[in-house]
Amino acid sequence: MDLWKKIRLLFAFHRYFLPTSLIIDGACMYLLYRNGMGAYSVLFWFKVGTLAASAYFINEYKRHEYYYFFNFGLSKKALWISTLSFDMFLFFILIFITVQFL
Repeated sequence: MDLWKKIRLLFAFHRYFLPTSLIIDGACMYLLYRNGMGAYSVLFWFKVGTLAASAYFINEYKRHEYYYFFNFGLSKKALWISTLSFDMFLFFILIFITVQFL
């Protein structure tokens, strides 16, 4: 399968997750900006916990839509690993940007 097609499919799956993720990231960045680096560990574990909860709910409510991705050769594991990795990468980039303004 073409690399760009795979990236588009992964983004199509990530769309389910993106609005919640951006709201949580924004709240974490605001709290980090207001409270400083002392709040980092709490915010990190908050992000991990909300990732787990979001993954559980999306997995429950969208489980019938996995067949679409299976038909293109993407496993459930590959979808979740790429989605959660991208989300944590985005979180760390936003942390880095926010720390620059402290």
